[in-house]
Amino acid sequence: AHRARLRARYPAGWAPRTKMSREAMAALRLFHREDPAQFSVPMLADKFTISPEAVRRILRSRWEPGERR
Repeated sequence: AHRARLRARYPAGWAPRTKMSREAMAALRLFHREDPAQFSVPMLADKFTISPEAVRRILRSRWEPGERR
């Protein structure tokens, strides 16, 4: 059901307009982890000038780039 809603909302797939650096994503996660009440999704979206959906995806994601050989 959730995937169907996301497909309806983003028919062309997820393609954010702006890309964030790994450091900015780490800072966003740290702020939210330290005080979720103060650093809510809407507030973080406003401060980092990205969409609330992008904030939700960043907070949910645990992917880290692997080491380059």
